[in-house]
Amino acid sequence: MPIIPQFLLGAYLLFLVAAGWRLWSIGWTRWIKTATALALVLPMPLLLMIPAAMHRNGAWSNLLMQLGLTLLVCGLISLAGGFSAARLRSRRRK
Repeated sequence: MPIIPQFLLGAYLLFLVAAGWRLWSIGWTRWIKTATALALVLPMPLLLMIPAAMHRNGAWSNLLMQLGLTLLVCGLISLAGGFSAARLRSRRRK
């Protein structure tokens, strides 16, 4: 498998871990943090899922939908990992 797509996927997931870490430390309400987290996670998977949903009979639509859903789940897990790491670190420092 080519190295560039793997590098981009790793960079995207690390970005989401860092974003989750920073969102935890910002003093916003829970609803604003949730909306910001969704705004950070959703664009990449939607770039794959929307064309797949529009062309359901296409040869690649199932693969695009599966890749989009996988990217969505992995992005949410990475963001939650950043949240939990920042929370655990802040508890240890108190």
